[in-house]
Amino acid sequence: MEIKDRTIALLIDSDNVSHNYFSILLDELSQYGKVTYRRLYGDFTRPEAAGWKSALLEYSIEQIQQIAFTKGKNCTDSKMIIDAMDILYKHNVDCFCLATSDSDFTNLAMRFRNDNIVVIGAGEEKTPQSFRRACDIFIAIDELLKAKTAPAPQPSQGGKAKSGQTKPKAQKALRNVGGLIAAAKQIIEDGADPDGWMHFSAFMNEIWRRENDFNPTLYGFESSRPIPFFKSLKSKGKAVFRLEKLSNIDKIRLV
Repeated sequence: MEIKDRTIALLIDSDNVSHNYFSILLDELSQYGKVTYRRLYGDFTRPEAAGWKSALLEYSIEQIQQIAFTKGKNCTDSKMIIDAMDILYKHNVDCFCLATSDSDFTNLAMRFRNDNIVVIGAGEEKTPQSFRRACDIFIAIDELLKAKTAPAPQPSQGGKAKSGQTKPKAQKALRNVGGLIAAAKQIIEDGADPDGWMHFSAFMNEIWRRENDFNPTLYGFESSRPIPFFKSLKSKGKAVFRLEKLSNIDKIRLV
């Protein structure tokens, strides 16, 4: 299943997702398609929700106020699930992004996938595996924020850019790329055509099946875009993968 050019409904559980992650989340979703629904659910009378105020205005997010009918009960989840099903039955989106760290949305994600709807989850490290694995893609928003804001490794004296040149942005690598390269090579060896090429969309489906929170930024790359990332990967100073657009289709092979 190719996961791009999708029409996306973004539903955010403000009880479990901080406003600090929103710009990162929206940037990540842009590579998969257009976000048409932007809805934020929660009880905005709580002081903890105050941080969302500026994001609501800046990004045109629809605020869905939900006050608990019984003390100690969270009604945000049920309202978000009801709205998600309403959107599903309108048939005007083909992808949902459920931004939450709550396992209560696991069954909803599974329901969407049963209808061949792409499900993107977004949450923090604490997100239970049950919800992570129910999603086609999981965006580890706290790890991405850490990678983007942490100081990047400083180049050695011999690696300084010449005067007037701008060095590319570097991110802090949170994961070791060696295991990813080995897995990617195995995927191509198993799935390539007789001429050695593999459709890049099929390749990425296998990457996400093995590691559905895959993101180039977590490996120290300056962008979340997978094509330039895999083009850039080297082993012992040599490129590992070759990527080309053949007959208007992105393909990948081993060098």
